[in-house]
Amino acid sequence: MSLAAEPAPTPTDEFAQSAQLAYPDLAPAPASVRVLRRDAGARTTRALRTLGACWGLAVAAVFLPLLHFVLVPGLLVLGPVLAWSRLHEAHSLLRAEGPCPACAVPQRFKLGQRWRERTLVRCEACGRSLELQLPAEPGA
Repeated sequence: MSLAAEPAPTPTDEFAQSAQLAYPDLAPAPASVRVLRRDAGARTTRALRTLGACWGLAVAAVFLPLLHFVLVPGLLVLGPVLAWSRLHEAHSLLRAEGPCPACAVPQRFKLGQRWRERTLVRCEACGRSLELQLPAEPGA
C-alpha cells in the first residue's frame, strides 16, 4: 500500500464557482465564475505591497509643486485604507462566463474584484444590466 504524497498547499488557489446571471422578470441563466483564494500570508504580502506603493508615491509626490499639498496627505491616508481592504480580501472574483438571460448570447466578464453575493455586469450584446448572483460563502 503506497501513500501518494499530497500536494503542498499553495498561498493562492484558483477554483470555479457556480453562479447565476439574472435579469428582472426572466429566469436566471447558469454561469461559472473563476475565484482566486488567498491564504493569510498571501493577503499580508499583498497588503504590505499596497501600503509600500502608496507611501512610496507619497514620498515621490513631495517633489511636485502645489500637487504635494493634496497628494502627500491623500496617499498617506489611502495607503492604510487600501492595505486594510487587501488584507481582508480572502476571495477575489477573476472572471465570469454564462449566457445573457435576456438575449441568450454567451458572455465573458473580466471582474477583478472582491467576493460579493451580487455584482452588476452589462451584456455586451443587448446592453442590459445583469446581476451576477453568487452564494454567500465561497464553495457553497
